[in-house]
Amino acid sequence: MKQNPYEGLKKVILASMILLPLVPFVSVLGSGYYYFTDSLQNNTIASIQRIVHDHRQMIESFLMERKADLEFILNTFTYEDLSRPDQLKRTFGNLQKGSSAFVDLGIFDENGLHVAYHGPYQLSGKVYDQAPWFKAVVKNGFYISDVFLGYREVPHFVIAIAKINQGRQWVIRATIDSQIFDDLVKWEWSLSWQGWATLS
Repeated sequence: MKQNPYEGLKKVILASMILLPLVPFVSVLGSGYYYFTDSLQNNTIASIQRIVHDHRQMIESFLMERKADLEFILNTFTYEDLSRPDQLKRTFGNLQKGSSAFVDLGIFDENGLHVAYHGPYQLSGKVYDQAPWFKAVVKNGFYISDVFLGYREVPHFVIAIAKINQGRQWVIRATIDSQIFDDLVKWEWSLSWQGWATLS
């Protein structure tokens, strides 16, 4: 049987009809996929940056509120007032009414001597003149520590403020419950991620 001379041409035309529309379709599909993944990545990064920013603001706000609590005490009471155990106890009770994050409260003289303390540990009479946090607060007037162990051998961090009155410098220091702070941080992260998941 004689072969049709147009058979090859028919195959070429058929292949062209299939391939020619397929090329732009694959190109459009590839471009769409690229821009979609790029947009998704950018949106995810932007959302994480927003969460981190909000989270940092929440932490700073919490710490500044606790600092303001201590500054109020410094401006309300004298060194002599707070050196009395009964007054320090009442002051600490009022602090805890405002925030349960406070663990204890202490007063230090210019030599780092813990002259008065209210809290669960036996820290009165200890000397902190070589402690990094004490050196920092004496130099800068204000200090928020990282988490450390200290004399109590328990992870915690402190907020300390120095005051100079009539030539005498003294320091008030409060310990913040790291567990309450951690719970606050975790709760904020949870809310942020839930909100992001809802939006996305």
